[in-house]
Amino acid sequence: MDEAMSNSHNAPCSLGKVSFEGWPALELANGLLQVLVVPEIGGRIIQMRLGEEPFLYINPRLRGQVFPPEQNGPDSGWKNYGGSKVWPAPQGWSSDEEWPGPPDPLLDGSPFDCRLVEESPGSLAIHLTSPHDEYTGLTFSREIRIFRRSAVVQISHTMRNTSRRPVRWSIWQVTQHDAHPDLTVFLPATTFHKMFGDQEYPGLTIDVQRKLLRLQFADVVAKFGTKPEAGWLATLDSRRRTVFAETFPLFRGVPYPDDAAAEFWINGHGTCTIHGDRFDSSDDPTGCDPFLETEILSPMAELRPGQEYSFVIRWHCARVEANEIVHVNHCAALATRLKVTRQGEELRATGSFGIFHTGHLELVPLFRSGKVHTVHPLGTVSSLEPCVVNATLADARDLARVSLRLRNPDGALLGTIDQADIPPRRLQGSAFQPASI
Repeated sequence: MDEAMSNSHNAPCSLGKVSFEGWPALELANGLLQVLVVPEIGGRIIQMRLGEEPFLYINPRLRGQVFPPEQNGPDSGWKNYGGSKVWPAPQGWSSDEEWPGPPDPLLDGSPFDCRLVEESPGSLAIHLTSPHDEYTGLTFSREIRIFRRSAVVQISHTMRNTSRRPVRWSIWQVTQHDAHPDLTVFLPATTFHKMFGDQEYPGLTIDVQRKLLRLQFADVVAKFGTKPEAGWLATLDSRRRTVFAETFPLFRGVPYPDDAAAEFWINGHGTCTIHGDRFDSSDDPTGCDPFLETEILSPMAELRPGQEYSFVIRWHCARVEANEIVHVNHCAALATRLKVTRQGEELRATGSFGIFHTGHLELVPLFRSGKVHTVHPLGTVSSLEPCVVNATLADARDLARVSLRLRNPDGALLGTIDQADIPPRRLQGSAFQPASI
């Protein structure tokens, strides 16, 4: 690793006031990523970059614009700026227990208050708060936090009942990704249901055996909901060799809006029918640009006046050599799982990963007892470079598995990225010979 790269990997967290696409923005940065927040337009994270690579869709027609409430309501149409925001769910138009947005001049489009929570070399956080919304009875807030030597963003969403009546809502984070045919979302799921879209969508498949749902972007408007088997999803851009993973808590046996903890809106051409009316996406005055929304929902929460409910989502990004993402943990996105094969008297370990933290990678062979045999350092890794493992290890009697581990630059163990069993030795010569009678 050269000195310039080493310095960027070890840069302290910093907060700056910048002009971004014509908006006054706050930039949270740490040498690996930049998170750009515009409090004026609904507290949006309008862009996130890993190095120089942007992830989020920004509407080119609305760059730098801020609309007053009377121009961002039901009579004037939704001003979809792009980026990532938080809304109440369920969405709907049939009762007062459903949110009929967007548009929504308060929760989606009004200025959010912003204050600094923490500013230190190791961590930086800002806190955004919406105005009180009479319709839902809620005030929303988002704490956005980054960490040194990490491409992880922690977003703590809170909804507080600031009305005088009991309310029941869910927290709904909506993130718009700049899309093209090489953009694919993966998550662990075996079922889905189609919510909107009048045309057949060609890009959704499920590998039931591996419990892996694959949603590839296609230029056809549609929306889907699903119940994931685990709390992660990963948006892979194989053209740019980047992955944007989101992790979130799952709760079993409790009600979710739309019976889904994750949803996807594909912004493409075609028609969809909403509250009995048929809409053609080509007629949208803000354009029919290609983007894909990943939407994460909390369970429904009943709140008495003054009560609040919080829901934490983490973003993780990295460069990766991959055609798919099969698993996500707090250390990495797994594209090709760790595999150990025998080559003569040696072992070979292979795999492909997107690493979320700067640190040191090591392969650790272990005996059946769990005792470490040796530690094989593999060098420094970070989110700015794909991690491809192809290493040779010495074999030893009674070795059972190999663990791929990540340590921070100070040597503290961050966690296990993946692990694999060692295949048994082949018996030399013939196999069992029965005794003669």
